[in-house]
Amino acid sequence: MNGAALSVRRRVLPVERIAFPAGVAAVGLLAGAVCLRGALRFAFWQDEVASARAVAEPGPVAMLGHVARTESTPPLWYALAWLAHRCGLALVDVRLLSVAAAALLAAGTALAARRVVPSSAALLSGLAVALGYQFDFHGRELRAYELAALLTVALAVAAARGSDRTLALVVAAGSLTHYFFLFSVAVVLVWAPRRGRAVGAGLVPFALWAPMFARQYAQHRFGFIGPFDPRAVLDTYWTMFARAQPQDAVVHVLAPLALLGAVVAGCVVLARSSNEGRLWAMLALGPVVLAAALWIAGVRIYDVRNLIVTGPFAAVAATSLLSHLPRRAGATLACAAAVLVVVGFVRANRVHPVAYDRIAAALVAEGWQPRDPIVVDGNVYALWGPLEWYLPHRPVLVLGSTARAGRVFVVHVGRALVTRLDRTHAWRRVPVLVGT
Repeated sequence: MNGAALSVRRRVLPVERIAFPAGVAAVGLLAGAVCLRGALRFAFWQDEVASARAVAEPGPVAMLGHVARTESTPPLWYALAWLAHRCGLALVDVRLLSVAAAALLAAGTALAARRVVPSSAALLSGLAVALGYQFDFHGRELRAYELAALLTVALAVAAARGSDRTLALVVAAGSLTHYFFLFSVAVVLVWAPRRGRAVGAGLVPFALWAPMFARQYAQHRFGFIGPFDPRAVLDTYWTMFARAQPQDAVVHVLAPLALLGAVVAGCVVLARSSNEGRLWAMLALGPVVLAAALWIAGVRIYDVRNLIVTGPFAAVAATSLLSHLPRRAGATLACAAAVLVVVGFVRANRVHPVAYDRIAAALVAEGWQPRDPIVVDGNVYALWGPLEWYLPHRPVLVLGSTARAGRVFVVHVGRALVTRLDRTHAWRRVPVLVGT
């Protein structure tokens, strides 16, 4: 009996040793592939235009000044993007930094999670990170979010297994990439106070940037965030992995709460499993709690995309529950979860982003000139920056009146057309493929 069991074990283990690394590589390649398609195809949207303007600055000092003046994140990602652009990459191709971060994040989540959960749960977590909405969206854009999430996983690994020097380097890089990374650093200090000296050393570069941080915060670029909304907090993990709420009213309420319950229960399981599992549980919940507490206090910075740093740990927490179920039930639920992740990804990508470049091209084809006003039927602020970027000679657009205009160009965002209206009220329509 024992000999037979040993024989089976010897046959199974080599397969496991091959299958898990292959699975890690597969989720990494999948994440990179799904983000690459959008990175090469879609136009810059409003926030990306702001990034592009900073990255396009001719020198590093001008770039840093631009970031301090117009952005709400630290400068490291912009510095990397600026360097890539100076080395010859077109601005749209600088998005490849985020694509690479997305691939490394999905693979790194699965690989690092193997320390705290079984291989099947680790791979399922990597799949969720590869196809989850926030990760897919930010993995194809000219912004810092995906790199911030990757550095937070690196923080967990460095805190649990790395030297003080490694931890200091990760803290320095992460704190100069996104301010919400500091919430994760606070969690690490609670988990391992003895690493305080390494964390302090890593925060020295951020301390030098701190005056610029104060300047950025004083500009109040978070006006779109309203007063504290408990429902938004409860829905955080759902909106991290799904693009929209379910249409059914009952499911709309229960599905996000069910995922929240799974994450919290999984955090309890992780915390009880090992000291490193406790760290992963704290990194899944801690930044959300801290950000929500600040929101209650009146600091309006709570946004799901900022909390992307918690996503990998939340995925691992939820999937950790599967390993505590009977084998057949766990396998069935794991397959069902994988199907839900794939279906959610497909549904999230049924509608493409607004084709700002094609709108600008249609306006030019219709005869638009810089003196001609443009009326926007939709969110004017979402269209403002991209139109400035994609119209010829990048004109500066300002709010004005059409009272004395000889002709008016009307852009219907979401109605798939651009219209030119002249004084005879003759409408000409040009099809433009746009989304909402």
